[in-house]
Amino acid sequence: MMSAQSTTTFVERVEAATTPVVVVNDPPAITTTTTLERDFVGSKNSFVGVSSTNWQSDASYRKIAPKSLVFPGTHDSGAYFLTNTFQPGKQSPLPDWVKSIAKVAKTVGIPIEELVARWAKTQKQTVFEQLRTGARYLDLRCGWQGGGDTKGTWKIHHALVGVDVSIVLEDVANFLRTFTTEVVIVEMSHFYGDPDERAVEQLASEVLGSLGEFVVPYEKDENGDTFWTKPLEVSVKKNQRVLIAFENFNMYNTTDKYKPFLWPWVLENGYADSDDVATMKEYNYDVIRAFNNNSQTEANKEKENEEEEDTTMRLTKLSWILTARAKTVENSIWPLIHNHHPKTIVDLTLKDADRFVFKDFVDLVSKRMNCRFPQVFSVDAWFADSDAAEDARKNAGGVFWKLAKEISARQNSNAFLKQNCAANNKNGSTTTNRLFNPL
Repeated sequence: MMSAQSTTTFVERVEAATTPVVVVNDPPAITTTTTLERDFVGSKNSFVGVSSTNWQSDASYRKIAPKSLVFPGTHDSGAYFLTNTFQPGKQSPLPDWVKSIAKVAKTVGIPIEELVARWAKTQKQTVFEQLRTGARYLDLRCGWQGGGDTKGTWKIHHALVGVDVSIVLEDVANFLRTFTTEVVIVEMSHFYGDPDERAVEQLASEVLGSLGEFVVPYEKDENGDTFWTKPLEVSVKKNQRVLIAFENFNMYNTTDKYKPFLWPWVLENGYADSDDVATMKEYNYDVIRAFNNNSQTEANKEKENEEEEDTTMRLTKLSWILTARAKTVENSIWPLIHNHHPKTIVDLTLKDADRFVFKDFVDLVSKRMNCRFPQVFSVDAWFADSDAAEDARKNAGGVFWKLAKEISARQNSNAFLKQNCAANNKNGSTTTNRLFNPL
């Protein structure tokens, strides 16, 4: 690779390499990638000076506003450890399959708590390790343990109770102190356990006690700009490097009381609720299409002063996750008959929806269909990225944080911006079905 390349900007290197090509006999499918861009993404010099710990430090990347960037992250980030205690509370649902599988589990001698844990532990790394290996979005489900006049505690949960929330918050704080160029989005939600106002404010106090020095404020500046619309480097220079999206669906309106330090629940969330990868792909294709439709009408909304707050303060998340159904769980507990079936949610993810399957989806919607990607994506089994470190040296494809960086560069290039998202064409669904399921 020529040394002159290091003097060009992050976006320019991709922009210079992208030439839109319309695929013959398939007008909606557009690719913006050529040999030079593949060299940029896959060569040894592609990510010189950056790694999973500091990949947002790229000077050109930091000049882009976060609304046009992609933050990769983890689903149920704190569910790397779970006890055998179910999360209490009226709003704490068990997985749909528990009732139908309970008798079978008892027959083969598997405690139902153990079975739930197998399909609820979404990660294998601590939160610090997730961040260290490139994640920049965290999904923290917070459950209240205790109540009344006694002092309770907040713990991570995913059907079962996990580690103290304070442990996870300290992991985030330690990461931000160690790696001073990085910005993290933390979503805190699912406040199960029937917390009262005092309990919710206790959680808010714990969050700000741990992360207050890094908080991105929920406010507009004198020019009407927010964190989303200003270059990322502006927030980094101010040491405003953690955005805390705090669930606001409670009667106490905690985010207003702690304004501007806590953001209300600003993420557009959704998931396929299926353990079939084809169904999950189609669901997320619809997420992409809706996101691009909204992006194209955003300017008109601002002119008409409609939903102005949404266009400057909200973001969309794509959930690349599978959700176990009863038959999948049942197959997992007959080892002598169905020993080839996945035994955990991590097994299922690595079998059907791993980082390489995700890369194929990214290539489809970003490269071939020229569609913008939502600002956040979350995955299960993030640890697979660290296992792939050796392969990643030879091939950047499939590494989540590198994919996020690549998408961010591509969708901010002039070549990309000159084309419309093919998912918005009337033939978009037909085209996508053909690309997902080639003859």
